[in-house]
Amino acid sequence: MSDNKQILVFHRNGLFRDCLASFLARDGGYVAKSIDHMESDDALELLRDAADVLLLDLNLPDNMAVDIARAIRDQNSATKVIVLVPDDHDRLVECIAAGVHGCVLERSSLDDLRDAIRQVLQGETFCSPDIVATMFAEFARIATIPTLPPSEPKERRLTSREQEVLALVAKRKSNKEIASVLCVSLFTVKNHVHNILEKLNVESRQEAVEIARKQL
Repeated sequence: MSDNKQILVFHRNGLFRDCLASFLARDGGYVAKSIDHMESDDALELLRDAADVLLLDLNLPDNMAVDIARAIRDQNSATKVIVLVPDDHDRLVECIAAGVHGCVLERSSLDDLRDAIRQVLQGETFCSPDIVATMFAEFARIATIPTLPPSEPKERRLTSREQEVLALVAKRKSNKEIASVLCVSLFTVKNHVHNILEKLNVESRQEAVEIARKQL
């Protein structure tokens, strides 16, 4: 099953991702490559070149793990996504909803990780036993949340970060310049801009800026 299978390790910890990629290449027989979390555009480009499995750090900044999982799902990619879950995790349920195929605790053994990779490549799903209990508890919590009244119009629901991005767009900053100002990846900025246009129900950056100015 490992013959010529390509695995990308996308993690914020350089030592962790490099060691993991080295292990998978040496002992797992995979073609493994580690990607820095600030190079998300490179990761998506590699995924388009038919990576088989992406090992994705759940606690990437700016909700990046969820955004990447959604992007892969929306591309109808055959890439299998396994999230690497720290003990102090959050956003796990949101990431699962984004279409990941496996969840592995970072403190799991390398044998467990190999099992997870093998299972998702066979079209199955994998979840570390300790995570299952957490998921059930989270689903139970969500079930007790009362139904909220209809939310306010879409154009008023930009997050604080999206408002920052829109303000920089209004100053005619490029995505690359915005990424530099906010110290985030280019992928994150592109995702924010996409969300802004969608929430404001417009098709261009200029239209979004005009709506924002009318609300001032």
